[in-house]
Amino acid sequence: MMKLFRRNKRAAKVPFIILVVALSVGLVGSFTIWSVPQIRVNRAPRPVNTNPPVTGSRENDVVQKLLTNIRQYEQVLKANPDNLEVLVDLGNDHYDLGVIYAGELNQPEKAFEHFAKATEAYQKAISIDPENINVRVDLATAAFYSNQYDLAEEHFKKAIEQDPNFINARRNYGVFLAQARGDYEGAIAQWEAVLALNPSPDVRKDFEELIKQAQAELKAKQ
Repeated sequence: MMKLFRRNKRAAKVPFIILVVALSVGLVGSFTIWSVPQIRVNRAPRPVNTNPPVTGSRENDVVQKLLTNIRQYEQVLKANPDNLEVLVDLGNDHYDLGVIYAGELNQPEKAFEHFAKATEAYQKAISIDPENINVRVDLATAAFYSNQYDLAEEHFKKAIEQDPNFINARRNYGVFLAQARGDYEGAIAQWEAVLALNPSPDVRKDFEELIKQAQAELKAKQ
């Protein structure tokens, strides 16, 4: 499995895991491998149903909590639209809702909508704190999942220019190149750059597996 990491304030401790799931609507164009992110416990938008039926399931409990958080953040931002911490939290919770709707609840249109809203919140945050590489990578990743490919690539590249040794930026950019662009050679180049940093054995093994998957895709296309 391929992993996409989010590394801003709340997400630093737990990675997002990419599952091999193809959606009928799709989060990114056409998926082949490494598709939907699973949460820890981030076309035209449609209004969010802020009162989904409560079934007692873990997923709906989490949805209700996130929606409550979002309403609170929006109220804070009405009074202080440049509150960086709240903008990042707003982006995080929209991202997490996108993850839930894409995975456990299997509602890809809502997932799409929340990833787009996460992107918007992260854009506002990065305009205030342009040196925050963690938020920039989150912005790029959310844009990736909401089909804003040019925006995603712009910020992946900026993050890598800012810190060429930032492993999560290269990991997620590689996933983007493989999935969104079909550029497996470019993805391999990103992951080989991580191996050149002499990472820990566990990280090395992980990236070697990603490279192996991409090489298999390249071979299948020949």
